[in-house]
Amino acid sequence: MKMFQPKLLFLYIVLLFAASCNKTEDIKIRGNIPPPDHSIDSSTINIYINKAYINIVGREPVGTEKSSALTILRQNNFSVDNRKQFIQTLLTKPEYNSYLITIARSEYLGNADTLDIAQQIFVYQNALTLVDYAPFYPLIRFEMKRLDTLQNTLRDMNAGTCTYRDMLRRTVNNYFYDQLNMGTENFVVSTFQNFLFRYPTNYELAQGKIIVDGQSGLLFLKNGRTKNDYLGIFYNSSDYYEGQVRYIFRKYVFREPTSAEMAYYANIYKAAGNYKDLQLAVFSLNEYAGIQ
Repeated sequence: MKMFQPKLLFLYIVLLFAASCNKTEDIKIRGNIPPPDHSIDSSTINIYINKAYINIVGREPVGTEKSSALTILRQNNFSVDNRKQFIQTLLTKPEYNSYLITIARSEYLGNADTLDIAQQIFVYQNALTLVDYAPFYPLIRFEMKRLDTLQNTLRDMNAGTCTYRDMLRRTVNNYFYDQLNMGTENFVVSTFQNFLFRYPTNYELAQGKIIVDGQSGLLFLKNGRTKNDYLGIFYNSSDYYEGQVRYIFRKYVFREPTSAEMAYYANIYKAAGNYKDLQLAVFSLNEYAGIQ
């Protein structure tokens, strides 16, 4: 009988070993959790982080903020829950309230800032020292009070005594907004167009004007007879909440919400009256995050 040559024997052993390596077995270990599957590419996550920072606090991440965000978002492969956890960190940033005010003044007050407000208050203060303006002192004091309220918006938001909705209401109830939308009709039309993204119906326009001008009227099934009544009715209406859904979708998702989305997200905002709840829901969407 022929014996294997040493070289042939070695080759035979190598082949047997290679064949055995091709056989795999799945071994299940009870309680074992596989590591996260980082199948979402890094560029998508980085773009999302930068975009969220810019949209929510008005700047890009600095220092360790990017690495901290990545740590959160990669816990479970960029899941919706990861995104919500990350967005929550932005909603508590010191710049958050300030940036909301900056956006509102840019969109509704022609970029009037704290300096503009202070200068107008000074004009009114000076007018109160002039005897010729005595007949107008009550009106001047009224306008000063409105501007003081506007000027203190950031302080009040940081203190938790002024909501996002309250901030919008202050934004349209002052000298600067009145100058941009002079007259009762323009005022009513502007609120509908700015916040509901539509023109008021003939009935809504007529009733809105009546209420703003100090007479009893009915708007959104609510009675009112002052400008403050009008603002209270307007910013507590279902139309306002739906308008804010349209606003955030158009501004950040670049499309109109569907009817189902309109109802769903309006209810999220309306449930607790917290605009952050609406932001949290929209900014954690796959569509906003750049994944399908």
